[in-house]
Amino acid sequence: MKSNRVRIAVTLAAAGIALTACGGPIQAGSAAIVGNERITSSELNDEIRELRADLAANKIPEEQLQLPASLPQMVLVNMAFSRQFEQLGRRKGITASDREIDDVAIAQGGWDQFNKVLLANGIPLDEGRNFLRAYVIRMKLAKQAGAGQDQASQQAAAQKILQEADSTVPVKYSPRYGKYDPEKGFIADDRFGAQATGAGAAGAGQGG
Repeated sequence: MKSNRVRIAVTLAAAGIALTACGGPIQAGSAAIVGNERITSSELNDEIRELRADLAANKIPEEQLQLPASLPQMVLVNMAFSRQFEQLGRRKGITASDREIDDVAIAQGGWDQFNKVLLANGIPLDEGRNFLRAYVIRMKLAKQAGAGQDQASQQAAAQKILQEADSTVPVKYSPRYGKYDPEKGFIADDRFGAQATGAGAAGAGQGG
């Protein structure tokens, strides 16, 4: 049976799920360390505010979002996804052009429509292009790894990419944002109270 981690990577890649290993000490004031890049708690808080403002401007109630983690966790894991695959792409000489990024949005009905997808998955609009850039890079990596039209090759490629990402651009989440399981993402943890309502997005992650 395929692991939940690979299944999520295949079926929810477009939603930004990048499940990575985490653990070890993390620098004070950091929400996550992605390879050689730090996501500060301040940066995360700014993006959480941006997302809530975007939701309000588009008249989308936060409590209607169907997310598998809390909204802050979702914002953080999507930020980490973008940075992880941009770094991995740079290491392997793979980039995503502005045209390729726009083409993904156009294929989903244009930016106005795709922005709704971003918001529904806990991605602030000012992070949209970063997210899509990482997504395009990830798809190119998958193709290089042998992904075809069949599910089996996609799963095999996803497994290979995740392993490479973990080893070359590891992600460590601060435990202050929740308990993180490498296979399941953020999980319930009594230390942090009940799961927040209006939570998450397809693939939130933080933990330590």
